[in-house]
Parts: sequence; C-alpha cells; structure tokens
Amino acid sequence: MTFEYTENMPHDEDDASDASSDVTELEELDFPDHFFERDGRLFHSHGSLPYPLPVDGPEQARLNSIHRILRDTVESLYLGPVTDVLSDARTRQRRVLDLCTGTGQWPMDMARSFPLSRSTVPIATRRPLPHVQFEIHDITERFRWNNGAMDFVHARNIDLAITDYPELLREVARLLRPGGLFFSGEIGRYIDVAHGSSFDLARQAPHARDFFQAVNHSLELRHLVPIADRVPSFIQQSRHFTVPTIQTFHIPWRVGKMYLAALKDFAESLKPMLREAGMTQLEINTLVTGFIEDIERVPGLVGVYHTAWARKL
Repeated sequence: MTFEYTENMPHDEDDASDASSDVTELEELDFPDHFFERDGRLFHSHGSLPYPLPVDGPEQARLNSIHRILRDTVESLYLGPVTDVLSDARTRQRRVLDLCTGTGQWPMDMARSFPLSRSTVPIATRRPLPHVQFEIHDITERFRWNNGAMDFVHARNIDLAITDYPELLREVARLLRPGGLFFSGEIGRYIDVAHGSSFDLARQAPHARDFFQAVNHSLELRHLVPIADRVPSFIQQSRHFTVPTIQTFHIPWRVGKMYLAALKDFAESLKPMLREAGMTQLEINTLVTGFIEDIERVPGLVGVYHTAWARKL
C-alpha cells in the first residue's frame, strides 16, 4: 500500500511508477481468482506467497486489534524521524510505502495526521481517505516504482510473508531516495516474562512454550524463520542504510486484555496451517487449549515487539 504526503500541490498521476497500468481494483466477482476457502476460513491465492493466515472477517478484526495494541504500546503511529522525512512537501510530493498493509489501518490513521495518498486492496476499505491507495502485490517480486520513488517504507508484522528478508531490503533500498526512512516492527514468535519476573517458563508455562515451538516448526516448513530480533543485523549487513536505531517493547498478556484476545484469535487462525503440517485435529486442539490456559493463568508473560529504523545512505 502506498500513500503520498503533499501540501497544496497538484496530484501527479503516479509519475514515480513504471507500471501504473498494472494496477486494478477488484470487484466482487473477481474474488474467486484471488481467494479460496479451507476449513471454513478464507485464504489468499495470490502467487506462491507462504503467508499462512486467513484473510476473512475474524482475521481482519484481529489485525485491527494488533494495530491498536502496537499504537498504544509505542504511544505513537510511528518511530523515528518521520516528520523530518515527510516535511517540506511543497517542493514535491512525499511518498510512503506500507508493506503487507493488512486491513490498511496504519496508513488510514497516518492520513489523519498527514495529508496522504490512494487505495486498492480487497481486504482494505473501498473508501480510503484522500491520497491513500491500496494495491495487490506479491512482496517477493520487484515493486512497480522507479528507483528512489519513496521517502518512507514501513514494514510492520511482515515476517509471515517474507522468506528472504535481505533480498527485500535490497528492493527497499532501491525504492528509497537518499535519506529516506525504513522502519521495521515485528512481534517475536516466542514467550517472555516481564521485567523483574523470575520463573522457569518451561516449567510454569509449558503449553505456551510448546505452542510456539509447534508454530515455528510449521512455519519453517514454509521457509518462514523467526526474524524479529535479526532485522537490525540484516539492515547493517545490507550496507545500504545508516546504523539502525533499535527499541523493544513489552506487551503484557494478562493486563492487556485486547492482546490476550488477539493471541487466542491468532491460535485459532493457525489451526489450518498446523493441520497442513501433519498434526491431527486432536493434537491441534490440545495444543491450542493448553496455550490459552497458560496465557490466561500465568502472571508476568509478555509479548515482545522488536523495532528498528534506519535511513538510506
């Protein structure tokens, strides 16, 4: 998804694109070409993407909850020098690319803070704010924009769609202008304890540990390895960016009732993937039930949100 930041400037019909004719909006009759149903859930069928989660109503609700949770955890819609990067838009339009935008809540909320850009993706709103544009794109392929077309690339919770993060960073570097900003935010696929807590996770929350072990094993069969804490090293190794600024945030499970509910929905949404990985329905139900019991009863458990930002050299 993309949007543009502009102040009193005429719109310029996508002059940063070298393939604007490829962009189309899906009508209702087009949906069977892009989605299929399995186990009563709706999944995308776009290309060969490894993304394992459904794209139906319950999953959209979970994604919207995660957006609010992360916004409240960080106490902002963004980290880093976003205002500086998007300032002085009178000289030219500023463009922002939001990767794997989900329901589009982040760019829509950003558009209320900045006058931002255009929209076309099936699970996102059909009534985007001005200067917000949603598009379908296989994130493993080259983007349609010219070199240096973007001022800010935002990548939040994309680890379930990316099998080669270094390659993605090379494409991000191509898209960004010199001084442009890249932001990554990923929730770790593991359990942790709040600062000051001291207990044995394996003994006191064994079902939660087993759940993440099973999920990560199933995801690795799709070549989706955990990357939340590895992104800063990927950024440095790319040699296209400044040294990244790193921050981590704890999301409390029991205190944050919305996050607890989102975790339960996450576990339910992963059931088809676990079945596809060879687990029986009984094994899956036992795993998910135990996970939910642990996150509801064990105090001090937290999710960890890893963030990093850097500017294009």
